[in-house]
Amino acid sequence: MKIPGRHSISARIATSLTLLISICIVCFSAIIILLTRQSVFHQRDSDLLHTLQMIENGVRSMKADQLTPSIDGIPYYMLYRISAPDGRLLKTNDPMIPQLPVTPPGRAQRYYRENFFSDGNLNLRYAAKEITSTQDSRSAQSYHIQVALDIDTDVTDNLLQFMPAVFAVCCIPVLLLSWITAYRTAHKMLLPVQRITKQAQEIGSEHLDRRLDESGADDELRQLAHTFNELFARLQKDFDRQKRFASDVSHELKTPLAVISGYVDMLLRWGRTDEAILDESLGILKRETQSMTHLIEALLKLNRSQNEALSTYKKEPIELYPFLNSVQQDFMLISPQSQITIDCSQDAVVLSDAEGLREILRILIQNSIQYSASPARITIAYHENVLTVADRGCGISPEDLPHIFDSFYRADKARSRSSGNSGLGLAIAKAVAERMNIVLTAESKVDEGTVMRLCFAAP
Repeated sequence: MKIPGRHSISARIATSLTLLISICIVCFSAIIILLTRQSVFHQRDSDLLHTLQMIENGVRSMKADQLTPSIDGIPYYMLYRISAPDGRLLKTNDPMIPQLPVTPPGRAQRYYRENFFSDGNLNLRYAAKEITSTQDSRSAQSYHIQVALDIDTDVTDNLLQFMPAVFAVCCIPVLLLSWITAYRTAHKMLLPVQRITKQAQEIGSEHLDRRLDESGADDELRQLAHTFNELFARLQKDFDRQKRFASDVSHELKTPLAVISGYVDMLLRWGRTDEAILDESLGILKRETQSMTHLIEALLKLNRSQNEALSTYKKEPIELYPFLNSVQQDFMLISPQSQITIDCSQDAVVLSDAEGLREILRILIQNSIQYSASPARITIAYHENVLTVADRGCGISPEDLPHIFDSFYRADKARSRSSGNSGLGLAIAKAVAERMNIVLTAESKVDEGTVMRLCFAAP
């Protein structure tokens, strides 16, 4: 199913990136406009104060026979006025400009009056001060001097007012180009994800052997494909194990059901009148029923061991020597002819679950007894976090050894249905050991015996 474009990751990435770029542009534009305004205002005030200083120098250098000062170098756009403190005009380049109040030293101010002219307002930036000039040794004259800039006719001020609009207009194509570029880049980068999605959709229960393509750059997407492939491999392994388990269960139940069905048919034909056939048939039916009951119990136990939560197994210190003695005593009642030897220091302690460990040891010892010539000779030893169960039985061939922990697996010689073994004991022991964080391994040689090792995690 194709995802609509407005919900696609590429569109969302492009929109988010464009929004981020727009925020950055707005922030940078605001900073540029603010700094430009401050720079222009500072330069404007500097020009005003510099021109005011020129006028002051001209006034102070007036001679006694001069009526007005001689001032050169004043910019054409600068408005100035020299007047007496009483307002009498002495010199100006714009008689329409009124006498303005004195400004603080070294600073300029804004002066604004609405409807000052018949066609507009008076909007000035100015600086003004009063000075005293001594033209001769006998008299001193006071003057009011001022300089001003008409802000309404200032090109720089008009430009500053239009700067936000200029930035806004310029940002539109930039943002559009950014969105298109980000969308195409994100779409191109996400093409491997689309390929992975398509390949994953083609993998089902019938095609778990397929894998995702891991070619390309060694990046996060390749790692994602590798992770999915590992997941599919585990699923395939579990699925195959479940199929094999179901097939093995069917096979295991098929034989006793066939035997039961055959003897029932024989009873229906001749067993009613022949006591020998009746006794034989009932004995076989009882045996096969017990075999099926044992198999079902073992299946339930295996399922519980494989699915039981880790929290059900509690780690606690176990004094190993008395614990192994109790296991040995249990088997003295079950198999009194077996010889079980314990090789363990009196103060050995392991951190594990007692009931889980007892269950594993019972399975391992029972297997050793079952596949050893009577009387079975078994040694249970513990050294350096490793507990071993060794026997001198018939052993396991190298080709069978890797499969002994699989459900229903039986080697041709060592594991047969006639021995009464369901082929689930070691599978249960393995499942319980894994849940208890114990590594269960096996070593064996044909006709020399088998050693089962339980490696505990370091405390």
